[in-house]
Amino acid sequence: MPFTKVDDKGRVVLPNDLRRRLGINPGDEFAVDELGPDAIVLKKIDLKSLLDEIIEKAKNVDLDKFEAEIEEEANRLARQKYKVLN
Repeated sequence: MPFTKVDDKGRVVLPNDLRRRLGINPGDEFAVDELGPDAIVLKKIDLKSLLDEIIEKAKNVDLDKFEAEIEEEANRLARQKYKVLN
């Protein structure tokens, strides 16, 4: 297992062999999360593709239905919070 260091700007250099095998190129983007007390995970993501997919899905949303569902849920939560009977 190769080792690397964090530089003074917080950057970590991934070993060349790993970058080649995983097809990691300059400019690729990653989600970063804490896996445990001493472990992090990097997940390669394609933000442009994710945004394109979200935009396509949003085109099919019925805004009137969506607004009605939000209002219904807000009313339900308000009735619950203030203990109002239906």
